[in-house]
Amino acid sequence: MAEVIKLILEHLNKPPFNKNFNMITFDKLEPLQVLQVLNDVFTYIDDKNRKDLREELPEEMATRMLKFLSLLNYRPEVTLEEFQTGIITGDRFIVQATLYWILPRVEQLKTRAYLGKYLVKIDVPEEILQDDEVEKLHEEYLEYLEQFKEVHKATEALKSHTYTTADLKKDISKMETEYEQIVKNIDRKKVKVESLENLEDMMEAVTELRKEQERQDSFKEQKLSIRASIQTADTQSNRLMHQLRELRSTSGNLTVQTLMQRLEDEYSTIKRMVESTLPHEIEQKKKSCLNKQKVVLEPAMTDDDLRKLQADERTAQSQLQNLLQEKQAREDDDRGDEKLSMFRKQATMIARKKQDMKAALDSAREQLAEAEAEVNEKKMEMKKSGIDRVLTGNEFKAYVAQIKSKGNDYKAKRSQMTELRAEVGVLLRTSDILQAQYDSIKEILMQKEKEKGISGYSDAQDELLKVSEQKGQTDEQKGKVLQDMSDMSNKLNQMIANKKSPVKPYNQRTSPASC
Repeated sequence: MAEVIKLILEHLNKPPFNKNFNMITFDKLEPLQVLQVLNDVFTYIDDKNRKDLREELPEEMATRMLKFLSLLNYRPEVTLEEFQTGIITGDRFIVQATLYWILPRVEQLKTRAYLGKYLVKIDVPEEILQDDEVEKLHEEYLEYLEQFKEVHKATEALKSHTYTTADLKKDISKMETEYEQIVKNIDRKKVKVESLENLEDMMEAVTELRKEQERQDSFKEQKLSIRASIQTADTQSNRLMHQLRELRSTSGNLTVQTLMQRLEDEYSTIKRMVESTLPHEIEQKKKSCLNKQKVVLEPAMTDDDLRKLQADERTAQSQLQNLLQEKQAREDDDRGDEKLSMFRKQATMIARKKQDMKAALDSAREQLAEAEAEVNEKKMEMKKSGIDRVLTGNEFKAYVAQIKSKGNDYKAKRSQMTELRAEVGVLLRTSDILQAQYDSIKEILMQKEKEKGISGYSDAQDELLKVSEQKGQTDEQKGKVLQDMSDMSNKLNQMIANKKSPVKPYNQRTSPASC
């Protein structure tokens, strides 16, 4: 751990920080002062981090630092929650680990932070890109990103190649020599060409050849542009087909309320982007382009200008060092009241947040009252229209489920009817085929009977079968009639027996008297 602190102090005591810390003074720093040191390093990398931590809420400070470290591609050794808590509380271990990673590569991170502000792409949802204007703006934004990359590469290349006056004079003399050689070569070629007999025809042929070559080049460019347009159209078509499949897959579980809510959310998001986000970003891009144009239009800097700028930079560094020393002296004087002032500022910010929350609550209550009034108005309109009540959520779900079940039954019955119709068609076709085969076989049989001299045999056979079937039906009917007569006789005998049974005792009493 001592080696880590030693390396941190070595970098902090060097320009551009010039903190003049030692092991003892660095160890005596309060948590807020340690965080201020970390924030000063962030400020050197990106001036947007220039903040007084005593005037910033801890949560906002932690969010800002985490976002900036994410832009620098820093990966802490602890979890994100522990890192955020350590930043809020000013944990020495976490702050020192962060400084140990940043300070050795501060110049590299400065370049990364500068590029990150412009090269981090805006994540636009696919639903918003369906709008043609938004898609066009997004494509222009991507083109600007590519142009920025090329300009930055060219700028870095120019910075890495410094040309002196002697080098420039040497290049100019070399170019003048080459120019003289080219002029002499052209004069020699003219002398050779002028001696030719068909010079005019050859010149016309060369002119036509050049025109054809230019036309061929233009055709190639048109071909490339058409291919690019086709590729763009294919990409857009694939994206739209993907969105269509997603909509079809999700439309089965959608209700009217959820669909309306989703459309309202998409509309509010697009509206917010069009009204606030995109104009702000476009304005920033325009300002950046104007600044770059101004830089390009400025005359080239000489050695005297560079020396003057370096002298101004040394003067500004000395003034900054004096100001930092004065600030450190004031902080040492105010160290006793530092915590109290921080708590006061936090209390003021909390009171301000409380007022904001109260205003938001009042606004929400007003919106609730407006919504209730609108609901009552809709209820009155429904009563006038003859609708007694509105389905509740569960009732509507049950109604939808009932409609879905009926729809499924309808689909099942419809599929069964389709299958039955297909089967009927197959059976009718089979019947027609069998009838045609029967007729052909019957014709063949009649021809054979005629050849054998027994014409009409099959017809007589058919008649006998019909008579036999009729006889069988008649016998069956006779059997049914005899069975019915037998059943009737049994019923009559049973009725007679039932009538005799009550009279039988009286017959037994009267029989001796008659004897």
